[in-house]
Amino acid sequence: MTKVTAALLLLTCAPYAFGQPGQSGMAFLKLGISGRGTGMADAASAIAAGAAATYYNPAGLLPQELSPGTSQLMLMHREWIQDTRMEYLGASVALGENNALGAAINSTTVSDIEIRTRPGPADGTFTSREISFGLSFAHRFSSDLRVGLTGKFLYQKIFVDEGAGYAADLGAIWQSPVESLTVGAAIANLGSMGALRSEKITLPALFRLGPAYTFRLGGDQMGATIAADFVRIFPEQRNYLNTGGELRFNGLFAVRGGYQFGSDGRGLTLGVGIGYGILVLDYAYAKLSSDLGDAHTISLALNL
Repeated sequence: MTKVTAALLLLTCAPYAFGQPGQSGMAFLKLGISGRGTGMADAASAIAAGAAATYYNPAGLLPQELSPGTSQLMLMHREWIQDTRMEYLGASVALGENNALGAAINSTTVSDIEIRTRPGPADGTFTSREISFGLSFAHRFSSDLRVGLTGKFLYQKIFVDEGAGYAADLGAIWQSPVESLTVGAAIANLGSMGALRSEKITLPALFRLGPAYTFRLGGDQMGATIAADFVRIFPEQRNYLNTGGELRFNGLFAVRGGYQFGSDGRGLTLGVGIGYGILVLDYAYAKLSSDLGDAHTISLALNL
């Protein structure tokens, strides 16, 4: 068995770390990228806002309210199973009331993978990397409709083999006639990757559609949001239902919970958020099935 073969065999287990083995690669493109979104089981197509919108729905780069908007910088770190780490750096910039730009770097790394060609000590180690670089644009067509587009460059390296490609996301958020009810839709990861050695990489093209309803509890001091997303991952022919809720206290503290139905790897998620001035710190916890352990996500946003 060659070194590369050993490495690739080891990495065939990777899809289980992301909830469901399937027919697509670049599995990190199916994961959420914020403490808030992850805490609500990624039911975020209608509530995506700021830098996180570059992943969930680029239309969310613009706020619902007709205003100059807010620019944001966000960093995220996730600890996954078997030394898998996910990092995200994103930014959104308001361009007046009707336009906004976004940029993001999304990276997943698995370190210290052992190279074995024979019984006994490992011959060495290597690191597997998957990276996405994205640029987003959002435009407000009316007070009820926002639309956004993201273009992404993708790169993957396993041992000495490399692959690259391009993808695009398209999203929209609609304010319904019912006050505080919004509906979001996004289609993501439309594109192609070059072959990794002799293996063709299929991107996890997916579709999200779901509503979110925001309301007050006990006056102006407490607020709540409930949201749901239907998610279809096309190469795997799998459907998921992500559901989540959030309680906010005086704009300073939030608690969240969610559940992903239809997944063999993920289910319950929990999260908290703390805001102070221009800083927002969010944490999310996800329990993984099949004795895979737990996932911890922390994100820090700076509103400018």
